[in-house]
Amino acid sequence: MNHCISTIQTFRQQFFPQITNEQWNSWKWQLQNRPKTPEKLQQYLELTPSELTAFGGHQERLPLGITPYYLALITQSSLRKTMIPQEGELLISPEERIDPLCEEKDSPLPNLVHRYSDRVLFLTTQNCAVYCRYCTRARLVGQGEHRVSRSDWQQNLDYIHQHSEIREVILSGGDALFLDDGSLEFLLQELRKIPHVQIIRLGSKIPVVLPQRVTEDLVQMLRKYHPVYLSLHVLHPDELNEVSKVAISRLVDAGVVIASQTVFLKGVNDRFEIIRELMEKLLFFRIRPYALYQCDLIHGSRHFRTSIQQGIEIIEKLRLHSSGYAVPHYIADPPGGKVTLSPQTIISRDEQGYHLKNWEGKPVFYPDPI
Repeated sequence: MNHCISTIQTFRQQFFPQITNEQWNSWKWQLQNRPKTPEKLQQYLELTPSELTAFGGHQERLPLGITPYYLALITQSSLRKTMIPQEGELLISPEERIDPLCEEKDSPLPNLVHRYSDRVLFLTTQNCAVYCRYCTRARLVGQGEHRVSRSDWQQNLDYIHQHSEIREVILSGGDALFLDDGSLEFLLQELRKIPHVQIIRLGSKIPVVLPQRVTEDLVQMLRKYHPVYLSLHVLHPDELNEVSKVAISRLVDAGVVIASQTVFLKGVNDRFEIIRELMEKLLFFRIRPYALYQCDLIHGSRHFRTSIQQGIEIIEKLRLHSSGYAVPHYIADPPGGKVTLSPQTIISRDEQGYHLKNWEGKPVFYPDPI
């Protein structure tokens, strides 16, 4: 972990020598000082030809925003391509979609997705601390025409009240922890008033990209609304260092149950050694390795996508070389429904891709990018 801390310290000394510890450790300062344009980004690093081409080709698909903390961490890491646009984004393949999970057809309200009968996805905000270039909801985050408001929240809460089959609510977005404490507590309070809601889950990447956000005030507030679960979006062992460990420990010590969600990305974490280190670090940080996801079929994602066979082989090696606790579910979510990937769920493979069985046993297709 020491090399990550050293990298962060060197970056801070070089670019923010006058900033106090209090400022650097303020989540609001971190958000206010995110580079959001290529010109601002170039003050901190030299852009590659691929990055310059991407910025010149289009800038509207996804916003740019990287906290100084996370920028320091990724500058010399394979994580860099997850935050800074690459030339590959300009290629839109025929199989790619603006809404790859077909969420809009399962949305009774603009910011609520009710795909599975017993749970709903509650989109609380369109904002994130950082913006991932492979984002499933690129059509919404940071730039949507319809901004999420308190009136949207109330419509969602009314819907959940009216549907007694809903026992789990996933607060996501955007990033649920981007909300200030008061706004997040309002939602938790209202959900805990609904008798049939048993589980509240938060979807967030903030503990590893903006760990300063996980304050004592936040975790003391979360204690009041258990059971609270957190689905942590984490990609790489470098994200699990001594700084993020403090944030994660606060959450776990406060009784928040954390499970990981990792997107399997070409050139970022698509090697057995990286996935093994990540899963074993997660366990050490008291996080349950839960899901390894195929990259969704969003526009401009081909350069991120791996073959399903590669993922299956890594999972099988994990079973041989790691604790069973360190083996996540391997999941794809192509149009037509979610699939837990294994040799048993592959019906056939041809030169175009994989014919799979989804969670209902129905056939779906995932294209092979190789």
